[in-house]
Amino acid sequence: DGTIATLSIGAWMPANFTSGVASASGDWRVAPLPQWTKGDKTSAENGGSSLAVPKAAKNKELAYAFTEFATTGTGASTRVAAGAFPATRADLESKAFLEAEFPYFGGQKANQVFAESARNVRTDWSYLPYQVYANSVFNDTVGKAYVSPTKLSDGLDAWQEATVKYGNDQGFTVNE
Repeated sequence: DGTIATLSIGAWMPANFTSGVASASGDWRVAPLPQWTKGDKTSAENGGSSLAVPKAAKNKELAYAFTEFATTGTGASTRVAAGAFPATRADLESKAFLEAEFPYFGGQKANQVFAESARNVRTDWSYLPYQVYANSVFNDTVGKAYVSPTKLSDGLDAWQEATVKYGNDQGFTVNE
């Protein structure tokens, strides 16, 4: 009908599209996230994950061994081959990863976009200490722009206002 849908999401999403919305194969493409500038740095980030060994773990050596296996060497390569985003530069920069074509995205080499985005993540970026709250009010603010006449800019302003108010109410110093 001429409308455009977007979804700002992490590099792990292709597997979810393929399994969850197979009928849309060929209709989507991957693009870099919108960027913002602070000082002399430009960035966009929406995601990330990690594996950690809790201090109270009963078998730290085994837990560490699994973490090492899953993030480096054979374990990491196996995960990447199955569609996971690379945890190592070697996999992230490999020809096999970068040249992989995604039939779901019309044959696009989407990993090239994901790899470039990963290279541009600012090292000083982090989630809010109350990110769960910010996520919980997203649909009530920004989400309205997807299902009503609410302008996206108004939804983003409302999300910022709600998130800043909550942060201040919880005793955080919030820099807008």
